[in-house]
Amino acid sequence: MRRHKSFGSQKELPTYLSSVAPAHVYHSTACYAFPSATRMQDKKWEGADLIFDLDADKLLTKPTSYSNMLREVKNETTKLLDFLMSDFGLDENNFSIVFSGGRGYHVHLRDNRLSTLGSHERREIVNYLTGTGLEAEYLLGQSSKAKVTEATTCWEIRIRTWIDDYFRRLRGLDDETAINKLASIKSVGKRRAEELVHVLASDASIRPLAESRLIPLNAWKNLIREAISDLKVRIDVPVTADVKRLIRLPTSLHGGSGLQVTPLSLADLARFDPLTDAVVFGRNLIPVKILKPATTEIMGETIKVDQRTTQLPEHTAIYLMARGLAEYESRRLKSD
Repeated sequence: MRRHKSFGSQKELPTYLSSVAPAHVYHSTACYAFPSATRMQDKKWEGADLIFDLDADKLLTKPTSYSNMLREVKNETTKLLDFLMSDFGLDENNFSIVFSGGRGYHVHLRDNRLSTLGSHERREIVNYLTGTGLEAEYLLGQSSKAKVTEATTCWEIRIRTWIDDYFRRLRGLDDETAINKLASIKSVGKRRAEELVHVLASDASIRPLAESRLIPLNAWKNLIREAISDLKVRIDVPVTADVKRLIRLPTSLHGGSGLQVTPLSLADLARFDPLTDAVVFGRNLIPVKILKPATTEIMGETIKVDQRTTQLPEHTAIYLMARGLAEYESRRLKSD
């Protein structure tokens, strides 16, 4: 680790990096009066970006392919950006988006109103985004009817919309599937689910269901909890609360994948494919020794390799070597 480095100009940084060729490069999200001081107390903290780290390791509980993993964490990033713009009133000029080069995305907020927030205030923002402390009982009150029809706060509006969409999706299913899905909600049961499906089929409007006594209070609570779980943003909480965080340097290469840590605009994010757009190495063949069988997806291709010495395109070989699945074979391969 080489820490406490500072540079007087942008030109100095690439010159330094090319001389040491590190596997990973990080920068501090904090601003200091004296960044090169070797003791943290001498640096004089002046503020920090408010950052969000969305990582597939924190998001996904079931194994999946790398491409699916990246797709899901991208959806979660889009969800976060919607919260920031809709609920917090921020616009694209307030944040920067970066593909991490590995399994997720970083979102930096660089706004003078936010830079001096302490860890406690940053955690309050996290609590809002993750729905922490948001109880179904608060949204329903003590009534046997759902009061989310009178949605006024941002979270209430989101939950109200989610519930409306939930019933619209049910209407699009066949009766048996819709009944089973409703019956899976605790406190609904099969008989009540059958009645609700009948109402869905006969009533042109979804909204009366919000006032229907066919759905008991406990079932509403469980449905709202499901809505909160689906709507909340899954972010790495300690990262956002940290006011002195180190995070990957945009445009550097991720030492665990060989992919570029890629800065993105909001428009870029929608069409961004990490396994194509973050690839910087070419298709020239290089010799590698495969240490264990592996499957990789890159540049629109799925490549399977067995444990042997072979030649692979540079981008695939470097990805496998970075993952510890292959080694560079310095000996010249014999031609077939």
